[in-house]
This record gives sequence, structure tokens and C-alpha cells, in this order.
Amino acid sequence: MRKKWFGLLAAGVLLVSCMMTGCGSKTSEPPAASGAETAAGAGEKKEETEKKDAEKGEEAKSDTESSGSEKVKLVGMTWGSTATIENFTKEFFEQNPEMAAKYEVEWVVGGKGDDDVTERIRLALSSGEYVADFVQLNYTQVPEFAREGVLTDVSDALKKYEADIADGGLQLMRYEDATVAFPFELKPRVWFYRSDIFEEAGIDADEIKTTDDFIAAGRKLQEKFPGKYICNVGSSAPGYLFYMALSGNGARFTDEDGNYMISQDEGTRKVLEDYRKIVESGVSMDVSDFTTDWEAALADGSLVSSLSASWLAQDSLLPTYAAGQEGKWACAQWPEIGRSVGGSDAGGSVFVIPSFSEHKEEAKELLAEMTLSEAGDLCIWDSISSIPVNKKALDNERMQVPNKFFGTSVVEAGKTAVSKMSVFNYSPKALAETDIVMPYFVKAVNGELSIDEALTSAEKDLKSQLGNAFE
Repeated sequence: MRKKWFGLLAAGVLLVSCMMTGCGSKTSEPPAASGAETAAGAGEKKEETEKKDAEKGEEAKSDTESSGSEKVKLVGMTWGSTATIENFTKEFFEQNPEMAAKYEVEWVVGGKGDDDVTERIRLALSSGEYVADFVQLNYTQVPEFAREGVLTDVSDALKKYEADIADGGLQLMRYEDATVAFPFELKPRVWFYRSDIFEEAGIDADEIKTTDDFIAAGRKLQEKFPGKYICNVGSSAPGYLFYMALSGNGARFTDEDGNYMISQDEGTRKVLEDYRKIVESGVSMDVSDFTTDWEAALADGSLVSSLSASWLAQDSLLPTYAAGQEGKWACAQWPEIGRSVGGSDAGGSVFVIPSFSEHKEEAKELLAEMTLSEAGDLCIWDSISSIPVNKKALDNERMQVPNKFFGTSVVEAGKTAVSKMSVFNYSPKALAETDIVMPYFVKAVNGELSIDEALTSAEKDLKSQLGNAFE
């Protein structure tokens, strides 16, 4: 049945995927020379060109000798745009010339989002088509392919670095007993808050441990500053808000055989109960992330904290939405909402090597250096501000430079969050499950359904629409 599910998914996107245009590299031509050159000038230019060509030849020869062969060209697939990941790759090769001498990488786009890449990979695996040597996915998509046995085992590449990798990074590399992925962007949960306002209100974020503590702090904030809110569990709360809590308390939607039993899962129930308590207490603002109202609330100071993941610290996100508030924000650990410790927003993005890869061993060597080594992890930090998984990189002095927005708290909170990070028990049908359960979760939290009604209805739909998670 697993093969049938996989085949049906691939067939369902065949027509759309066949209409997608292929991506390739574009060569830029140098601008044509303007004006007439004198004979002497032309001669000098020819001599200079020959000299440069000779130098390039020596460099190429040196590269070839150092690697023992011509460079291996690897194709990597991502989504949206290649700009950020190309910059990361360029910086990595500049700082790791031994890898640059052996490999070059061409990045191609598999679609607008990670779901598009998933469909592209399904189709390629079904047809036996080669599309890339390695692919970027979110961890939520790994179980589907890992359970089908179509991802290359990378346990041998991990051995060199395993002792140096934080537990959160190791979790992203594995599904059940298989080691099949390389961690790129970790997404541990982090609590962002206005340190200046918390101080004025007499709130110590580090002392807030439970849901009741959190609600009490929200009320204390409103006593001092009416009209300000400590969070935004809105009436259209995003899925990642739930998974960040579900991932830290052992919640799961299925039993060990893939049978849906969400109505009986105590972890899921507890998360819904605690979010509902927060909403009913009045300390939560009814706005949803990445809406104009949310951005305005951050900008005018009516929303003074956010239960989110480490990615919110990127310059294009919170520091942009709350522009002008530099040095007024700090980071702490989440309270244990739903009795949840650690946790993560979807784990994070990873690189996998599908069975259609033409350079599996080479891809393993390069990806291990890019994502598991101290040097590679520091390049990731420089490029996308993702907390490293390599413990040596975490302690590197480059990580101690204060952030102008959060000071040193963003790194310290991130390091602790990575050490406690846990990933939700995603099934091979995780993406379809999310579409089914999230409307019920939101209605339960906002009082439109009882928690029993929401969980019972969600389980019924999971069973009727998906059958068994493993088949």
C-alpha cells in the first residue's frame, strides 16, 4: 500500500510537473569594448590576456593536481530562489579551498515552495528521471521518502563529526533507524520579548516556566500597560504555533502501526487546553503572524512578545517589522505550554540525496563539510543566521558578536534551544494531516468547538481521507 500511495501522489502531479520549465545556469557575456584600439594598445592587451590565461591555466592545473581529477559538478535543488543558498555556497568554497578544488555546485529551483519540490521529487522517483544530486526539503517531508527507502544512507558521512553535533541536529538527520539527511536550517523555538517593557512591568522572562506563569505575566503587563499583549494566539493561528508545542511533549497523531488515534493523544489535548486558556485569559492579541495588523502591532508596541522560532530573528523579519526598537528586544526559552519542553517549528530544512542522484558519494562528502563541520556551520550562521549544530561552532568567537537588535541573548537562547530541541513525530502523510487537523485545532482554541469535538472530528477525517499513515 505504501508504494500505491507514493505512486498515486506522483501521478497526481504528473501533468503539472511536466509543464514546469527547467532551470539552468545563465552565462553572462562581457561587455564589448568601445572605441578603436591602437596597434600598440592591442599588442599590450594581447600580452596581458596571454599572461592571465597562463595564470588561469596554472590555477586550473593546481586545482586538478590537488583533487586528483577534474572538478565534479553537483546539482542541488531548492525552492523559491537560489540567491541565498548560492551566496552560502560561494562563501563556503572561499573559506574551504580544498572543497572548491574538488567540487562545483549548480543550484536549480524546483518550485515556488517546498511543497513544489516534494512533488517534483515524487515525479522524478516515479519516472526514474535525474533532476539533482541533492535536494533541500523541510524535515516534515523526510518521512515520506525515508519510509519508501529512496533516500541515500549518510551514516558513514556523519561518523567524522557525530561527537560534535548537538542533539537537535542529530534528530534532523534521522527518521526512525535511518540516517538520511544533513541539517541546514534548524528551527528551535525561541521566545522574543521587549526587554525594556518587561523590565518596567516587573516581568522576568527567565522565571516564567508554566502556562499559568505566562498568563500571570500577561495580566501583570496589562495592569502596567493597558492595551499591550504578551502574545498573539489569533483566531487564524498558524500551524507552526501548534507544532512548536506538540513537538516538545511527545504528542503524535498515530499509533506505532500508523493508525490514527489523535482523539486519545494526551499531548495533543494538553496543547489545545493550554492555548485555549491563554486565549480565554485575555492576554493574547487576536492578530495572525505576517498580516498587516500583526506588523502594525509590533511597530507600535501593542504586541510586545512573540512565541516563535529562531528564524524570526533574521534581519528581514522582526528587526524589520519592529524597526527603530534596536536594543529593546531579547530572547528567552518558551514556557512549558502543554507541558512541552524544547520543541521546534517543523524541525528545519535539510538536504537529502535521493536515489536518482548521479554522485551520491561526492554529495555526501560535500554536504557533510557544508553542514556538519565547524567551518561549514559558521558559514551557515553568517549566511542565514541559523544556530549551528556543531558544538565547536557554537563556541566560536564569531558567535559572540552582539546582535544590534537582541544583543547576545539571541545566540544564548538559540544555543539552549538547540540543546533541548525535539522534532514532532511526523508521519509519511504529514503534509496532508496538517491540512486536515489545523482548522479543528484553531476552532478548539478559540472556543468554536469543544476540544473533544475537535479531536474526534479530526480523527474521523484523518481516517476517512488518509486511511493509514503508513500505507
